[in-house]
Amino acid sequence: MSERSRVTIEAIDTRTPTGECPNCKLNVAFDHVSRRDVWPALKDRPFAARSGADFSGASTSAEPRPKDDVFRVVQHVLSCQNCRKTAVVHQHWGPDLPKGDDLDGFAEAVKERASKPRLLVLVHPRRSAQTLDEAAPQEVRDLFSEGTRCQEAGALRAAAAMYRAAVEELCKDRSATGRNLKDKIADLTNRGVPADVVRDLDEARTLGNWSLHDGLAFSYAEVDDVASLIQEAVFVVYVQPEQRAALRAARQQRRDQARAGA
Repeated sequence: MSERSRVTIEAIDTRTPTGECPNCKLNVAFDHVSRRDVWPALKDRPFAARSGADFSGASTSAEPRPKDDVFRVVQHVLSCQNCRKTAVVHQHWGPDLPKGDDLDGFAEAVKERASKPRLLVLVHPRRSAQTLDEAAPQEVRDLFSEGTRCQEAGALRAAAAMYRAAVEELCKDRSATGRNLKDKIADLTNRGVPADVVRDLDEARTLGNWSLHDGLAFSYAEVDDVASLIQEAVFVVYVQPEQRAALRAARQQRRDQARAGA
């Protein structure tokens, strides 16, 4: 499960939860359409239609009610009050578990059945993959996009390898030379690329090498950091020069128009 799939929605167990809509990206109130357990078994949790019952449908009377599963996943279907589009989130429940190898503590936590919400995961709509600015070459963008899809799927070593490939393609596009990728990245300084950007790109190379050749496993955050470094490098190498060129052209056009009107 990737970190980017996690969401924060306040008052999820009320009729009008609030939070950022994953569709329109605004902070909104939602209409709570439905709720049900989807794991370990299907179990409806309808809105209370009578007094004496709360939102979960649990009776407040003295009538005994079967205990819920300690570990369970509850599905919430929400409708944004702004864009009217649907969002589906899964609410994961579980007890407070001890750290380490405390098997007795683990057994006691499960026995106590003190389950509570642990996290919310966005199921629909799915988070889109990160992309590079269109100013970057298509080959670099394609490799980077494939890396982000691997990253979101939890294939972090594959993601690191694709990010390394994107850096190699960037070096090729800038005509960098050298015996290997490390030398080619270093040669980017001779192609007008700032030294700090070169260091960032070399970090992407290193992560890819360690993943492919040494079998090291990295966290989602570490791989995501390399993706951000590549995005920043693309901004400096491709986007900023285009922006500067557009501004120069606009200034020249204004001067030409002023001379023509003089």
